[in-house]
Amino acid sequence: MKNQLLIRALCTVLLGICLPWTTQAAISFLLSAPQESASSATAADALSVQVLFINTGSQSESFELPSQMSAYLESVGTRRAEILMDSGLAKKWVEIPAGSFAARQYRLPADALAALELPARSTLKISLENSSSISLNLAPVADAPTTTEAEPALEHDSSDFITGELGKTDTPLEEGSKKQRSAMVDYFHKHFSGYEPLYFLVGANPSGGLPDMKGAFPNARFQVSLRYTPFTEDSWVADQWSGFTNVLAAYTQNSVWDLEGLSAPFLDTTYKPELQYYWRDILGEEKGILRQMDLLASLAHESNGRSGSASRSINYIIARPTFHFGNPERLNGYLAPGFWFYLGSLTDNPRIRHYRGHADVRAALQWADSLQMASTFQIGDELEKGSMQLDLSYPLGHITGNSLDFYLHVQYFTGYGQTLLYYDRREQALRAGVSFFFR
Repeated sequence: MKNQLLIRALCTVLLGICLPWTTQAAISFLLSAPQESASSATAADALSVQVLFINTGSQSESFELPSQMSAYLESVGTRRAEILMDSGLAKKWVEIPAGSFAARQYRLPADALAALELPARSTLKISLENSSSISLNLAPVADAPTTTEAEPALEHDSSDFITGELGKTDTPLEEGSKKQRSAMVDYFHKHFSGYEPLYFLVGANPSGGLPDMKGAFPNARFQVSLRYTPFTEDSWVADQWSGFTNVLAAYTQNSVWDLEGLSAPFLDTTYKPELQYYWRDILGEEKGILRQMDLLASLAHESNGRSGSASRSINYIIARPTFHFGNPERLNGYLAPGFWFYLGSLTDNPRIRHYRGHADVRAALQWADSLQMASTFQIGDELEKGSMQLDLSYPLGHITGNSLDFYLHVQYFTGYGQTLLYYDRREQALRAGVSFFFR
C-alpha cells in the first residue's frame, strides 16, 4: 500500500531546502486534467489531457514542445499499456523563464482506450513515466451528455501553447495559485517516494526494561524512510542510457525512545543510507500466480552515530528479489528474501555478524487495499540468534470515510537486533500507533 500524503508534505519541506541549491535550468512535466468534466467521458472517447512543461531551474531554458508524447494507461483489472498522445501540432521551440511554464494539450487515441476493454463505469489512470498522473472517471455512453461542439480545454490566444509564471494568481491554471504551488511540489514528488514504512509506535516491552533506563522500557519507536530518483525518464542522462532510471538513493532512520525516562532520552538510533540499482518487473508479464518480479541490489551503510565502546557500524552489499503474487482486488502479497555480504573490517564489533547473519525473509499478505500482515525473519549464524518482526496495518480511511489518510499499525518484535547498540541482547516489544506509508 502506498500513501502519498506524507511524501508530498516532506517534499514540500525539501523544496524549500533544496531549491536555493539549484543552479541549472531543468524542465519537468506535470499532467493536468482536461477542463471538461471527466464524468462526460466514455470508455470509447478520445480524451484530452494537458501537459505542463515547468522550468524549475534558476535560469531561462529553450525547450522544444513535442508533437507527440508517450503515456501509460491503466485501470483496475487491466495491465499497464503504453500509448502515444498526439497534440495535432508541430514541434515548437519556446523560451521558458525560470519559475515559469508552458502548456500544451494532447489527445489520447480512442483505439488505445477501446483496446483496454474498460467496464462501462471505471476509473482510468493516465501517467507519464516517473512523473505525475491523473485519474478520470469514465461513464457509460448513455450517461455522457451530448454536445454539438467540443470545447477547448483552455482559452488563450491563437498560439498552440500557453505560458505563465508559477505562483501568479492570474495564470490560466485550474484553482489558480494553489495549482501552481502543487506543480512545484509534484516536481519533487516525481523524485522522492517512500521506501521502508514510515511509522510512530508506542507500547509495552514484555521482556522488561533495561537497567540504565529510568522508564520501564524504551516504549516508543519511530522510523522515517525516503527514496530518491535522481534520473527520471525525461532527463538528459536517461536519454543516453535508460538504465540510469534504475539508479536510486535511499535513507532510513530508526529510533527507540524512552518517553517515560528523565528528559525522555533516545536509547539508540540507526542511520542507514543506501545506493541502489532497482530492476522493476523483470518478467514483463504475469507467470501464473506470479504477478511481478523485481530485483534490488544495494550498497548499504548502517551506524548509530556514536563513538567509543557504544559505536556500531557495518557496511554490506545486499541482493533482494521480490515476488508479487495474487489479485490486487482480492488476496495478494509478496515474498522478498534478502542476502548480504559484509564489507570491510568488523574488528570494533566482531560479533555483529553472528547475530545479524547473512539473510532475512520478508513476506506480506493483504486483502485488497485494506488489512495487511507483514513479517520479517532475520536469520543469524546460529538459528536461535535471529529475530522476528510482525506488522499489522489497516487504513483508517476505511473507518473514517477517507477523512484520515494513514494507517493503524501494530508491531511485535522478538529476538536480537532491535537496535544496533544492543544487537546481542534478546528483547521483546509490542507497540501500536500510526503509519503514514506502508509497503
